[in-house]
Amino acid sequence: METFYEATPGLKTKSSIALGFFDGVHLGHQVVIGNAVKRAHELGVAPGVVTFADHPRTLTQGAAPLLLTVIEQRLALFEQLGVENALVLSFNEQLCRLSPREYVENILVGSLGAKSISVGYNHHFGKDREGNPTLLKELGKELDFDVQIASAVFIDGIEVSSSKIREGLVEGDMDLAKRLLSRPYALYGQVVSGYGRGRKVGFPTANLALYEFQAVPRTGVYAGTVRIDKGQSLPCIINAGYRPTFNKMQSTSAGANEERAPTLVVEVHIFDFAEDLYGKWLDVSFHKFLRPEQKFADVEALRAQIASDCIAAQEFCARQNLAAAENGNAPAKAPA
Repeated sequence: METFYEATPGLKTKSSIALGFFDGVHLGHQVVIGNAVKRAHELGVAPGVVTFADHPRTLTQGAAPLLLTVIEQRLALFEQLGVENALVLSFNEQLCRLSPREYVENILVGSLGAKSISVGYNHHFGKDREGNPTLLKELGKELDFDVQIASAVFIDGIEVSSSKIREGLVEGDMDLAKRLLSRPYALYGQVVSGYGRGRKVGFPTANLALYEFQAVPRTGVYAGTVRIDKGQSLPCIINAGYRPTFNKMQSTSAGANEERAPTLVVEVHIFDFAEDLYGKWLDVSFHKFLRPEQKFADVEALRAQIASDCIAAQEFCARQNLAAAENGNAPAKAPA
């Protein structure tokens, strides 16, 4: 997939484009993108996506919801859906000031040669979000492109939306997140040095440095899988939380004891794995919530609980045949 980060004139002569931020690339988003890919094949043009590096609300409202996918994840998912080119825009003041017509004329038609544009039923674009699917259709008649409008998608009576997925993450409901996303929820980050506490208690962990504003599921312990630098899927156990057993008074540089604010940590223990992971990029998928985070009386009690958690996670991964299914060697099983 070819990726562009600036909307210069004539990037593509003809294309069929899906528009949206597409956070999560959930089932609803997949319909929008699928419409663009299907129409591209019908027209004999390139299927593309126009998206944003950062959530537009960061600029328009000063704050944005926590992200379900960072741009690297979204681009990889676009490619899996058959997208051949992606324009990743920065939602800056200049772009924000473009009227709906200017946005369509300059970027979608002028840069990408749009012959078809696919959007969701509630898509808005241009200055003050004045553009909508109805206006897009009117502009299409004038500028020679057709418009595909996707309806809402419902799963088990629930409308698929990024906000509903975030609600599931807050509750640790990974089954709901998976149903709406069509895949397990995953975090993406780089392995960094930690305190080495996991290794000291017999369960070495990879500490993940996350992008800012990623949505972390409910604090606790999870059975999951991990891909290292986009490689094979491996079964693992995940801890997301503040490590309360070790969250004690720490000495400051002045020598006085002072309570420091705990930091949210996501750490992964990969079963039967001993390679050095520092600096590697991991996709960590959360499959099942095992238990909430808790504080233990001492390290021995913690070690015993981790051993028990690892058995539970391994049994779940084996029962579902997760790694083999994700590597394309076996069908996935329904959650137990």
